[in-house]
Amino acid sequence: MRGRMLAAILVVLGAVMLGRLVQLQVFEHSRWSAAASAMQEQTIELPGQRGTIWDINGVALAYDVRASGIAVDGISAVRPSALAQILSEELHLPLSAATGLVTRDSYFTWVDRDVDLETARRIERRMQEAGAYGLVFIDTWQRCYPQNSLGSNVIGFVGVDGYGLEGIELAHDAVLRGTASTIHIVESANGSTVSVETVLEGKRGSDIVLGMDARLQLICEESIDAGVDRFNANAGMMVVLDPNDGRVLAMAQSKRYDLNEYSESTADQRMNLAVAYAFEPGSIFKAFCGVAALEAGVVAPNDVFDGNDGIHVDGHVIHNAEHESYGDVTFSQVIQDSINAGMIQVALQLGKEAYHAYLAAVGFGAATGIELPGEVKGTLRDSSQWTDLDLASSSIGQSVAVTAIQLTAGLATIANGGYRVQPHVIESIDGAAVSSYGLGRQVVSAESCAEMRRMMELVVERGTAVLAALDGLAVAGKSGTAQKAEPGVGYASGKYTSLFAGLFPADNPQYVFLVILDEVGTTPIWGGYTCGQVFHDAASRYLVCEPLPSVASRP
Repeated sequence: MRGRMLAAILVVLGAVMLGRLVQLQVFEHSRWSAAASAMQEQTIELPGQRGTIWDINGVALAYDVRASGIAVDGISAVRPSALAQILSEELHLPLSAATGLVTRDSYFTWVDRDVDLETARRIERRMQEAGAYGLVFIDTWQRCYPQNSLGSNVIGFVGVDGYGLEGIELAHDAVLRGTASTIHIVESANGSTVSVETVLEGKRGSDIVLGMDARLQLICEESIDAGVDRFNANAGMMVVLDPNDGRVLAMAQSKRYDLNEYSESTADQRMNLAVAYAFEPGSIFKAFCGVAALEAGVVAPNDVFDGNDGIHVDGHVIHNAEHESYGDVTFSQVIQDSINAGMIQVALQLGKEAYHAYLAAVGFGAATGIELPGEVKGTLRDSSQWTDLDLASSSIGQSVAVTAIQLTAGLATIANGGYRVQPHVIESIDGAAVSSYGLGRQVVSAESCAEMRRMMELVVERGTAVLAALDGLAVAGKSGTAQKAEPGVGYASGKYTSLFAGLFPADNPQYVFLVILDEVGTTPIWGGYTCGQVFHDAASRYLVCEPLPSVASRP
């Protein structure tokens, strides 16, 4: 009896085990086969090699170098505490963070996607010596910026996932990035890597050549840094443009960061001031009102105006700088000495419609379309909203807001004989020109521009910016010092934006330099005195590299 019961129990148990075996091997085979595969295999995508960014003379500004991505199998890891210690020491991770990575309940967790090869080899060697396993080493690319902070606000950087996050790297990410590679990884049960195989080879991204001249960029950055220090300013920037095709030769600012250490930068350092910061331009804007008035035929260089302090417009009194009175002055003297009262009289003769139409035609109040992220369009209210007071204040650079790239492009129109240009930072992609940049629509005559440049030469020869003069080379210049407006407050006492623009050679300009200092802390604050000297230093240094024919001094 007992034997029959035992036999029956064994039969039942056998049937149960057989049924479970059939369930696992037949009905749930796919599920458990996939689970087993997941424990041993991983398929991942890796960014392809990015294209190189070059300056106009073939200087590399950003390129990829071979690197190693390191991942960890936290489930199969052998001696995870030893792995965590090695990763902490070699990759400068907190030990707690490294421990969290190697003990994570996952077969594949990225530790670092672009470790330099020397460090990766050292980690692998130490891991083997310690008898620890579980790390996966994958061939990847690391973005390298050999010039460190040079042009950082133009170039931008690439994040850990291989996507551009600022500057050209962001704006042209799809062009630079290329296509991803697909990698198949096989691991053994003890956490060691059996194979890493490339299933689909990615395609290298395209190269980009910038119009930037790295030599000039360096000179401008060093000069603006020196100017900020010398004049105790909050910040400074400088833009250099070729007025004949709109190419940006340099775009420098004092707030920069090391592209190789971008994670340590601040949003303030990463902001490209030349395109993303709008400000009132002050008296530098007199050049635009002046050339528009010349074009309209309402003024000539020798026309005489009352230059005494205090002009009444719509019940308001607008003063000259320092409340200085000049007596009767010619229009040339108005430009030379930056006389507000005289300029406003010219503007009232020109009229709201004509002046506003010229500003709009030059491009103020609209984004330039430069190939950089974050561009703002500034402020130019519709002419239907303008009063005579708006006309007067805008003629001396108040009640309008511009960016440095807008202002430089507008000055290029005066430099090149009246033609709009498209400011741009990219010259070619994979050797093909991105566009046939050149002179655009003519918005003012060459004669009016030449007359304005002759008056702007007086600014540097004996006017507000004599310290900007270059030896043996005529410069057409214009200074500006704008009291800063604060939202809800109005014009802030003691806070100014100082500016100077230099166009040279004056008779046929090949360069437009714009220098801006924010809130100069020394005296005098005038743009001609402060920014004029920064211009002089930068332009003089660059001319040693790129000499232009000297001209005899004007009698």
